[in-house]
Amino acid sequence: MKLPLERLTRHLERQTLEPVWAVYGDEPLLVLEATDAVRARARALGFDERLVFTVEPGFSWERLAQESDSLSLFASRRLIELRLPQGKPGTEGAAWLGERVKNPLPETILLVTLGELDWQARKSAWFTALERHAVVVEANAPPRERLPEWWRERLARQRQSASPELLRLLAERTEGNLLAARQELEKLALLFPEGPLPEEEVCTAVFDLARYDPEALRQALLEGDAVRALRLLRTLTAEGCAAPLLVWAIAAALRLIAGAQETLDRRAPLEAFFRQERVFRPEEKRAIERSARRCPPLRAALTACARLDRIAKGAEPGDFTAEAERLFLSLGTALPRGRAA
Repeated sequence: MKLPLERLTRHLERQTLEPVWAVYGDEPLLVLEATDAVRARARALGFDERLVFTVEPGFSWERLAQESDSLSLFASRRLIELRLPQGKPGTEGAAWLGERVKNPLPETILLVTLGELDWQARKSAWFTALERHAVVVEANAPPRERLPEWWRERLARQRQSASPELLRLLAERTEGNLLAARQELEKLALLFPEGPLPEEEVCTAVFDLARYDPEALRQALLEGDAVRALRLLRTLTAEGCAAPLLVWAIAAALRLIAGAQETLDRRAPLEAFFRQERVFRPEEKRAIERSARRCPPLRAALTACARLDRIAKGAEPGDFTAEAERLFLSLGTALPRGRAA
């Protein structure tokens, strides 16, 4: 059974817990908080004994089977935590998981913690069995547009509030780094009393701890946000991100928009194009279509991107960052939401 993360707290208020749980996702903080909540509820219900197993190279599934099966000899109620940081149990582990989720141990709760799973892992037989027989919680980071709301909810828990402008600033300074965001929340709780937060003092107290990756740059270009793309470029460059990775992000976005333009020119359905390019998220489809319909042909931009690629590989002299910024500024007048920086 899939359980949305936002419904976890209410679900745990029940008098009994399901025997098998699994938590996975791309945001370590939310995975940690979800597993902490399940663990605390199990302890409150009398599952006092806890065994923790972490699957690492050389891990013995036979030892896990022996120790877990021996639990029936004791009267104590136990919580078994199985941590798979890589999200891949292997053949032996998949067989053990498949058996345990179908035939849970008595007086035992099995809590499986996974990291981020790719589509192949989510289609595997062992994970399908988890979804069918266990409670599965997906703990992914909120999308960028929901980060101000995430901050509002977290501040409300500590009886504090912030203006919409301050919420946007807090979200911007901690994007991609919720662990740091939680630390900043704890800092604000210590520094300021309950109630509305003073904007100037908070701006000084909260550091810029955002973490970006080339995928964020690609998304900014698809969304037509030239200002954000410039900020991401400068941040990623300052952090030492390899220029070829930045070229990949830029080229991937421009090629998708250009490909959608060609598809529209042929009066062909965009859905076929999206399937071919493996674009599945509705919001990304909308961004690509909006950019394809509103901006002029991207031939010059693709030519500039090819030059960026040569500069990144050392095949042509030039200042990579300056050339990329020039390209983004040119896109600022073409993309639907672009603004000059």
